[in-house]
Amino acid sequence: MFGYVIPNQAALDDEAKARYRTAYCGLCRRIGALHGLRGRLTLSYDLTFLDLLLSSLYEGESECITGSGHCPIHPIRKINWRHSGPTDYCADMSVALHYYNAADKWNDDHSLLGLGFEKLLDSPAQTVAQRWPRQCNAIRTCLDRLAQLEAEGSEDLDAVSGCFGELMAELFDYRQDHWSPELRSIGFHLGKFIYLLDAYDDLARDEKKGAYNPLRTLSRQPGYEEEMREIFELLLARCARSFERLPCVEDADLLRNILYSGVWLKYNCKQAKEAPKK
Repeated sequence: MFGYVIPNQAALDDEAKARYRTAYCGLCRRIGALHGLRGRLTLSYDLTFLDLLLSSLYEGESECITGSGHCPIHPIRKINWRHSGPTDYCADMSVALHYYNAADKWNDDHSLLGLGFEKLLDSPAQTVAQRWPRQCNAIRTCLDRLAQLEAEGSEDLDAVSGCFGELMAELFDYRQDHWSPELRSIGFHLGKFIYLLDAYDDLARDEKKGAYNPLRTLSRQPGYEEEMREIFELLLARCARSFERLPCVEDADLLRNILYSGVWLKYNCKQAKEAPKK
């Protein structure tokens, strides 16, 4: 359920691409510093977006540290990186999200991969839970509620996507300050979008395996594609509205690229693949 909040690289100039790469590598570097090489396995585009957003919103409140160097992924060529105060928070949330998601997969499907990942991240996840109990409790509670709805075969799209939306709202609410309403709104609607787009993307595969998918019945109804497009547009419009209320200046165009264009890439890719069949 990760990897949907990505930039549209084709619409970025070289400078913007470089700034995104430095943020991505900066987050990876901080995950490694805080949680070791195993923690770096949790690096995602989604948490890079959160890091960019929070670093822009709270620009000037902490030093932005830049540098270059080698890393396990790039042992020969030096790479540039940057990070600021919120980056460590996003590094912690990256570990927490993947840890509880892995535990959920083991509990639900007895996935050996999930069990292995859970064991691998157990120690750093406990450290994160001590630092950020509110967020970690929210992740666990929301995933438990989502697992229950999925086990019941719920096709209440608002309820099932709302679980992941509430989870993301809690993560985006970094400081519980006067920016909380807009940050929570971005997280909530983006979380619902991610969950439903993941279900939309996996529908054929889930039907083939006989696995749960909340869109199964709706997909057989006339106007399914149009309805899903409308749902996605509505959720992203609410994300964008809340984002535009925030005084983000640094990387604002990069953030807009992700929110207005990048998040649509996987949807558009699926549409392009399906077009010859229609």
